[in-house]
Amino acid sequence: MKIVTVVVRRSNSSPVRRRAALAAAVLLVPASLIAAPASAVAANVTVTATAVGSTATLTYRATATRAGQLRDVTVSIPRGSAGRITSANGTVRTVAPGVLRWVPGKIVRVAVGARFAIPFYGVRLPSGGPWTVGFMATGTTGAILSSGTAAVRRPIAANVRITASNPIPGQRTALYYAGTAGTAGVLTAVRMQLPTGAAGRVTSVNGTLSTSKGYAIWQPRVPLRVRAGARLSIPVYGVLLSKYGGILSLAMSAGTLMSGTGTLALIAPPAPMPAVPVAPFAPIPAGCPSSWPSTVAENAKPGTSQWAIPSTMNGPLSAYLTKVSVTCGDTVDLKVTSGRPVSVVAYRMGYYQGLGAREIWRRNGVPTVVQPAPTTGGTANGHPLRMTSAAQWSKTLTVPVTKDWVPGTYLIRVSDGTYASYAPLTVRDDTGTKHALLIQQANTTWEAYNSWGGVSFYSGLNTGSGRLTFDRPYTEGQGSGQYLPLEQGLVFWAESKGLDVTYWTDNDLDQFGGQLPARAGTIYLPGHDEYYSLQMRAALSQAITRGVNVANLGANAAYRRITFTDGSRRYWDIDRYTAGYDSTIWRYLGDGYASQPLLGAEYVCADLGNTLRTGNSWLFRGIAAGTVVPGFLAGEIDYVWPGLYRQPGLDIVASGTGTCRTNGRAAPMQATAFVAPSGARVFNGSSFAYGCFLVRRCPANWNFPAPAAASQQVVAIMLSNITEWVGRGTIQLQAGAGAAALRVGVPRQSIAIDPGD
Repeated sequence: MKIVTVVVRRSNSSPVRRRAALAAAVLLVPASLIAAPASAVAANVTVTATAVGSTATLTYRATATRAGQLRDVTVSIPRGSAGRITSANGTVRTVAPGVLRWVPGKIVRVAVGARFAIPFYGVRLPSGGPWTVGFMATGTTGAILSSGTAAVRRPIAANVRITASNPIPGQRTALYYAGTAGTAGVLTAVRMQLPTGAAGRVTSVNGTLSTSKGYAIWQPRVPLRVRAGARLSIPVYGVLLSKYGGILSLAMSAGTLMSGTGTLALIAPPAPMPAVPVAPFAPIPAGCPSSWPSTVAENAKPGTSQWAIPSTMNGPLSAYLTKVSVTCGDTVDLKVTSGRPVSVVAYRMGYYQGLGAREIWRRNGVPTVVQPAPTTGGTANGHPLRMTSAAQWSKTLTVPVTKDWVPGTYLIRVSDGTYASYAPLTVRDDTGTKHALLIQQANTTWEAYNSWGGVSFYSGLNTGSGRLTFDRPYTEGQGSGQYLPLEQGLVFWAESKGLDVTYWTDNDLDQFGGQLPARAGTIYLPGHDEYYSLQMRAALSQAITRGVNVANLGANAAYRRITFTDGSRRYWDIDRYTAGYDSTIWRYLGDGYASQPLLGAEYVCADLGNTLRTGNSWLFRGIAAGTVVPGFLAGEIDYVWPGLYRQPGLDIVASGTGTCRTNGRAAPMQATAFVAPSGARVFNGSSFAYGCFLVRRCPANWNFPAPAAASQQVVAIMLSNITEWVGRGTIQLQAGAGAAALRVGVPRQSIAIDPGD
């Protein structure tokens, strides 16, 4: 007998596949489906049911009793069936209650004795059974090529279970596959899907094992007869897992005996970090105090509105400083391009009666030159660095940092009367005093997005900088980087509340990270603190293990990996050459290096502004549940990925839905909180918007750049609740939970958003 298989496999990508919703079926087989065979060859109709998850595949087989060109195949299905039914290599539709018709996608000619095999996927069978169903193949002339009935029984579920002896990505393990035979028959092979990227010389027992295209195929020494319901268990030893894991769905099949999928959770724990040495504090320089005024005392001094630069003064004047942070007794050089005399004024940023800053130091009539154009280029290890630098600029002025420079965040305002620009500076408290709170400035991230004079990291996904330098001004924030767009609000709020707060930068986390437990009980990360060196990440991780609380008041934190080139920390590399743009991501080293194992949640995508609706967690204490905060889910958002490590006891304290900027798809946002074994509390805010809402001035390219006063108050209460929870009562707010008003008008700024989500 010649065997012709009309359908040999399921083709998920076939363009002729159509879904057909199934109406209520009729148990009785219509008389038109039964016809007398035209020859002595029997139709031999059989129907097998194979469980696939919660549905079944019904495969109808029959022998052609008449030759001809096939027009269609009509079948009946069990009464009460449901589902969205598809087939392969042809189209299927419902032609009557309980009757399906399959039409081939191409010309099929059959001879007497040819064997049909037509699968129907996605059938939800009713309870009970067995059932009698019919089969009829009709030729293009109307002749019946084959017809008959057969009994079909509810399939035995494959019930695939897959376990691992060592389910850790990047390590070696044994995998154990088990599945139930749905029908009786002869077992000749078991095919088991391996985790993506798995390698190693694998073995098994009681048979031979080979691998091909991501599958392990086990064959018994001799074919085995198995009964329906028999449990098939196959071990696969010596599997070297990929460094990437997750919750995997893996297939297991044994010919017509069974087929199914099982899940295997391969979750990487937090990656081990090197120990960070705890360096001693340097001696206090002569002329510098051993302690500084409290935040309350400092902000009682007169403030000024003169620090703000109106947008009418934006122009060609630019400036930068030769250090990102200093301490009392240091000096820092200022480099300016203008060609006209300038005033240079240092403002300490804070609350100051709502004016936002206090003047600390000034020089008027400072001569300047028009500096040479910046350069872009350089190579390292054979790779183009495309680094834009103004290091060749001449010094305009040396600024002494004396006892008058109270530790804090500073904007150096440079103006020639027509144009003006900022140069940001952070002054550290290096006296060894331990403060309740330390706020970090995300200056490495500011620089990554800085396109001043040429190229940023983002100037083309694979053509941007491979090395960046602080030896140039910032484009964003009128020269302040992302300080004014994202971070000033947090400083303004903290000082308006009289918190015992101190400051440092990303560079300082790299250099002095081992001192973090001695400097503060809690650290606040700002809105966009994305770029971390190994030393930075290790220091933050070590601080958590030593009891330092962390509140990430942003999203996408510790996401990309950098390496400072030397001890000056003026230059840093971002390795985009290992595998292009994605190789710069910490998670590229393996799932254990993702942000979620460290901080609680992981980056999803960029979002230009969606509404947060408040809930009932401690984060919203004092706020009516259901209060809407338009535009709060903005900048970038995080959530808890199910395939990544989840900290024990982690709570989701806020959730919402954002819209990814690049593709318009909906994406979840989740703010999280957990308590580390050390007792440290870690909060992940999962939005950029905390800081900018506190001064009602968010980036102009967001959907909601100017939050309403009511939204400002809601976010201020949320931040007060965060401060109380994360600080465990050690951070004392000197004022109520509400937000203070910034009495100075500051132009809204746009910020660049990661285009790679």
